[in-house]
Amino acid sequence: MNTIHRWFRSGGYSLMGHIDPPETPSERLGVLMVPPFGWEDVSSYRPLRFVARTLAENGWPVLRFDLPGTGDSSGSALDSGLLDAWIQSVDDAAAELRAATGVKDVVVLGIRLGALLAVSAAGRGANLQDLVLWGPAASGRAMLRELRAFGRLERIEFADGDDSPPQPIPGLEIGGFLIAPETQAALEALALSGLPDMRGRRALLLTRDGLPPDAKLVRVLEASGCAVEVGAGSGFSAMMALPHEAVPPAETGRLIVEFLSKNSQRPPREEQSAGLAATGVTERSTSELARAAITSAGARVSETIYTVNHSGNSLFGLLAEPNPSVQPATLCVLFLNAGSVRHIGPNRMWVEAARRWATQGVPSLRLDLEGIGESDGERTLGTEGLYRERTVEQIEIAMDSLRSRLGVQSFAVIGLCSGAFWAFHAVVRNRDIRAAILLNPRLFFWDPEVDRRRLLWRTVKGLSEWGDWYRLASGDVPLERLKQVARMAFHRIQGTHRNRQLQIQPEAMAQAWAAIDRNRSRVTLVFSEGEPLVREMEEEDQMPPASCSRVRCLRVGNGGHTFRPLWAQKVAHELIDSELCEALRESAPDSIYGGWEKQCAVSETRHA
Repeated sequence: MNTIHRWFRSGGYSLMGHIDPPETPSERLGVLMVPPFGWEDVSSYRPLRFVARTLAENGWPVLRFDLPGTGDSSGSALDSGLLDAWIQSVDDAAAELRAATGVKDVVVLGIRLGALLAVSAAGRGANLQDLVLWGPAASGRAMLRELRAFGRLERIEFADGDDSPPQPIPGLEIGGFLIAPETQAALEALALSGLPDMRGRRALLLTRDGLPPDAKLVRVLEASGCAVEVGAGSGFSAMMALPHEAVPPAETGRLIVEFLSKNSQRPPREEQSAGLAATGVTERSTSELARAAITSAGARVSETIYTVNHSGNSLFGLLAEPNPSVQPATLCVLFLNAGSVRHIGPNRMWVEAARRWATQGVPSLRLDLEGIGESDGERTLGTEGLYRERTVEQIEIAMDSLRSRLGVQSFAVIGLCSGAFWAFHAVVRNRDIRAAILLNPRLFFWDPEVDRRRLLWRTVKGLSEWGDWYRLASGDVPLERLKQVARMAFHRIQGTHRNRQLQIQPEAMAQAWAAIDRNRSRVTLVFSEGEPLVREMEEEDQMPPASCSRVRCLRVGNGGHTFRPLWAQKVAHELIDSELCEALRESAPDSIYGGWEKQCAVSETRHA
């Protein structure tokens, strides 16, 4: 099954859409999937991709898309009128699905905020048929209440109160994603009441692992004449797990198939043929709609759907290029996945950085590695799946493709977590990589025991105070737990030297530093407070040697592993800008002028 990637318009926005077509379209029905917001969208992205494929396997084409100002779509969280644009995009996406596949009716599958937007669009007269709503709220205020609760829990990870820098942008930050004050106020005022006549339509309201749907929403839908069913939306929590652990909700997928199959009628032969014909021209349409003009910071850039083949699998990416009037740089930037977060990057930072630099003449590719985002591969990778040896081959194949297409010969790679791991190995092995920016790498060499040993270290360290041992001895902690801690402490003491040798491989580390020094590549290591790898580097004397003058190790405050607070995102962007400026100057020392010099001037002024 081949997903069709294409841009389409909604008002002033270019929206990224992905159509999963059935092999043999036999229904006049299509399904539009409206995503949740922020971190929920990040976690559930790949599981929902496989839900879409389940629906397509049963004969219904499915369109998934990014809302305005989110994901790969144009715009930003600061746009005025964003909530109205979100609601309007549901109707426009339904029209795009009809135009692309020839279906007559569109059923909307909305998840969390997407469910609220779907009902709101129906209330405003959008051309929709039935509704499938998973975890919906009856009002924007109720939705915001749940998002705020998640945000408060999530912020426990970061620096507290007075130690935290002020938020650089006003608004509500939820899991690294901003809801601007205007959007927040519009959501507060959004209430589902007085829906138009919806007789003849059906709505399936899915629970969240047993949590019932909002009773007020049920009453509003029933009052409109809509036939409401409630189904068990099992697997919601597993779908919203960390992206590399999130699992497609198979049971709920089957339940949705059953709902769509009820009372469905096969279209007449002439209508069916029209649908097949429309589906058949999608390949031509894709070539026409594979590129979009994006406005970033007042300047125009071009983004093109970019696929790379690797061992029979298709890797998905988006290539951001400067306006033809801007002198192109001689260096191309490659953004790698942060764990299993798709190519938009942590907190959408890769989208923002790529577009910002493209306006100044620097092209970049945001790439999904195998098994992540829109690329082929497994449904769920797990931790070990993020550290497979063949990943370096995928990076090198992508670089070969970019050499052929753009004519570039030098690269910068940027990654976070496992992406930083692979950026490290890529810069060690390939001298064409002139710069690597590694944000919070977890390790340099794959070790399946690393988490167990770190947990042991934290456990023993956490019991270093007399009060901890007093609590144990006084009976506040069960005897079996006391024995377990004592055993771990004993093994820690006995195996200190051995564990240090295994934590970071000294010989391999020395070879890596030597290769980086020979290649004359710039490498910047950036660690948030509390990251275990930098502590281990210090304890085991594995910091970059003095001979590696082009390797820097920088530390920032407690912004969390993925730089979720807005102030931490600002710091990360500034570091990326600063390091790319140096890499660009080194890659084109004789250049009199390049568009990128504007961005470098801004970066230097900011740092000064």
